[in-house]
Amino acid sequence: MLEKIKEAILPIIAAHDCYLDDLVYEQEKGEMYLRVFIEKNEGLLDMDTCVAVSEAVSEKLDEIDVIKDEYYLEVSSPGIEKPLRDFNAVLNNVGEYVHVELKEAVKGFDTFEGTLVSVEDQSLTFQFFAKGAKKKIVTDYDNIEFIRLAVKF
Repeated sequence: MLEKIKEAILPIIAAHDCYLDDLVYEQEKGEMYLRVFIEKNEGLLDMDTCVAVSEAVSEKLDEIDVIKDEYYLEVSSPGIEKPLRDFNAVLNNVGEYVHVELKEAVKGFDTFEGTLVSVEDQSLTFQFFAKGAKKKIVTDYDNIEFIRLAVKF
């Protein structure tokens, strides 16, 4: 279902000088949501663009009618602290400051914020400060419970 939706809405998103960051169909508090996360090809995404894309996507979804249940459509930016939902997203954000939650602690840390220094095969290297000391953690991608971009203060 998501592939059919993606195929139908990609040209709409591209026509607004944007690209699809993620497409999620999920239940929240008993309601179904189709969440379309977009980014501008260049520059910042504004509300007018989100509204225009939302209206065009809504029309297209009514036309192709692949979701039979009632749902809410949300079109938005993934935000400044967007989740890195797959390995490619992680790979594309080497050098960025991230928030990481591990399945199993490494060197006593199961949660930290730091820089994703490198990715080699499935091995990720992070660098961060803890109690004023520089720390380095290397862990497998499979040990990542959750990872997102973070804002460094």
